[in-house]
Amino acid sequence: MMGLRKLVKPLYLWSKRLSLRLWLATRPLSVLPGYRTIMVVAPHPDDEILGLGGYLIRQLALGCRVVLVYLTNGEKSLEEIAPEIVAEQRRRLGAAVQEELGLASGLAVWCGFPDGAVPGRGAQGFDAAVDRIAAIAREVDPDAMFVTHPQETWPYDHVAAFDIVSEALKRSSSPCDLYGYWVWLWYSMPLRQLPKLGWRGIVRIPVHEELQKKRELMGIYLTPQAPNGRPWSGVLPHAMTRPFMYPFEVTERF
Repeated sequence: MMGLRKLVKPLYLWSKRLSLRLWLATRPLSVLPGYRTIMVVAPHPDDEILGLGGYLIRQLALGCRVVLVYLTNGEKSLEEIAPEIVAEQRRRLGAAVQEELGLASGLAVWCGFPDGAVPGRGAQGFDAAVDRIAAIAREVDPDAMFVTHPQETWPYDHVAAFDIVSEALKRSSSPCDLYGYWVWLWYSMPLRQLPKLGWRGIVRIPVHEELQKKRELMGIYLTPQAPNGRPWSGVLPHAMTRPFMYPFEVTERF
């Protein structure tokens, strides 16, 4: 039975990626509006590059003000190493990525919420997390906010991130567009949930010219290894990371 599962799972994941790509192919490649300031919320350090790296590279080149908000330090990526050590290393990798991006000093915010336990809607600490993001948004005053898509389904931090950001925007009086970008959705969302994706709001962002630079930034996050020989960001399944090599990125406007 285990041998059969090992054969079936890669086939299922391949067919799911293919189905999503065919579904997306009916949507034209589109450039988002010329925002002056954007705020990108990442549940963990690396989500912002995996899901939106090419777009961020282009926006910064165009002179857009980009603010990165990390909800956690990613300390749970290696359970066998002390979380404070993992957190320190992942923040260092995040700083290296920010420097390579050319992100201006002070435009990265670390919230320090617990990795694996970002409070979702109805959970203890949710309102406090919403207040924190709302306060950051008031200071940043973005034209658009990007956060992981609510149909990511797993890891839960990604869904909680969307709940927090969407609620923060509801409590704000300032106009701001909201987008959900794809990271784990490619891997974790069951195909039966495809109808829940908003057809009109889906945008395929072309990143042909930025793809090589995005790969370099991904390497900063995913290549350095801890003393146990595993990447500090954890071992991500190949079937999960493969879509990040596509010449487009996916987001949905809500």
